[in-house]
Amino acid sequence: MSRIIEGGRRPEPLIGTELGDWMEGSQYNDWIDGRGGDDKILGGNGNDRANGGEGNDDIFGGDGSDRLSGDNSRVHPRISGEDNDRLNGGPGEDDLYVGDGQDTLTGGTDSDTFVFQFHNPVPGVVGSKSDITTITDFNPAEDTFAFDAVGLYNDGFGANFVNNASLQSGSPVSSFYSGAASGANGEHVVVITGESFNSPNEAARAISGEHAGDIIVYQSSYTDRVATLAYVTAEGSAHEFAHLGGVVTVADLGLTASDFTFV
Repeated sequence: MSRIIEGGRRPEPLIGTELGDWMEGSQYNDWIDGRGGDDKILGGNGNDRANGGEGNDDIFGGDGSDRLSGDNSRVHPRISGEDNDRLNGGPGEDDLYVGDGQDTLTGGTDSDTFVFQFHNPVPGVVGSKSDITTITDFNPAEDTFAFDAVGLYNDGFGANFVNNASLQSGSPVSSFYSGAASGANGEHVVVITGESFNSPNEAARAISGEHAGDIIVYQSSYTDRVATLAYVTAEGSAHEFAHLGGVVTVADLGLTASDFTFV
């Protein structure tokens, strides 16, 4: 049987069970760990840290600058198996950590950071293909992608992006291109604005000079109003790892180099 776990009148850790728990923080800065099960977590007011742990978790940060992870955050090993989470930062400047499985992330109002630890998420259902994270409300005017690069600053478990930062940790990508595919030439992030593609490999073949570890953003032709982020594995080869929902065209997004950081 699931439990109801609520915060009190002071900052305190809230620890869930291996079942599906309902957990609600207080008005203070809480630390919430759902552990196992399909949990429902509400951070409440304050700058909260919430981890869903194993299971298909729903986490709403609420007011404040929150750090949310559907899995075990960066400091614990990856979770495999069924683990499709939904995160919503709510008001405030939040950090939302992408985990394994088919996650859905909503930053909410204010400037948010979507942190990717790895480009090859383990499927949320055993035996299925790699799952894709969906970000529902990415706003380049406020929000930022952060990619956990191997050997840069303090790696999280499973971090496997290539360090393409211009300077130190937190810096934007060192080379960036946005425009027609024919104009790209080896930039570390390429945003293709002039055409759509049926697959990440097709997008990779449309540009030249790319290297393993580069990132391509393109319009997906097989589904409406979706932009895809793909990771280059070799020349002419890439795999998708994230979708941006609600995108009429990639050109309308107005992505710049400052939207892509490495940590």
